[in-house]
Amino acid sequence: MAKRFRRMSDSDIHTIVADLDRWALGELGSKLTWAVLEERFGFSRQSLQAKSEIKAAYDTAKRALSGGLVKTKEQATKEAEELKVELARHRTELEAYKQREELWQRRWQQIAFHVRQRGIQMASVDKTPPEGADLPSNTESAKILKMFDKEIPPSGRV
Repeated sequence: MAKRFRRMSDSDIHTIVADLDRWALGELGSKLTWAVLEERFGFSRQSLQAKSEIKAAYDTAKRALSGGLVKTKEQATKEAEELKVELARHRTELEAYKQREELWQRRWQQIAFHVRQRGIQMASVDKTPPEGADLPSNTESAKILKMFDKEIPPSGRV
């Protein structure tokens, strides 16, 4: 006995397209076939395919489902947990960099203070060296700057 299908209205088309859009987002599962749509909406495959809006929405949903664009709830949950761990790691790393920057700024404030104490202006110290000049190595720089690693004495001001 043949199935009896009803006529499709504009409202039906809109509803089917909206559901297919939800399917493309993975909200209605990962199994999408014309047979599923026939069962769900009560229209024949031929009627569904004859409507260009439905055919386009179906093709889009199928591509999204088969292309791995849609994740299952378990995949999304696992990915969210991984992202939380990664975010926590980045926050910790950022805090470490902020502390290092704070120490770096403090050190240069100390160096500026001690250079100024010796009667030298920072502008004369913080110049680009002449073309071809050899800059000291990191080890030499560390030795030179070590003498400036003293704390800035408290000011007499209140």
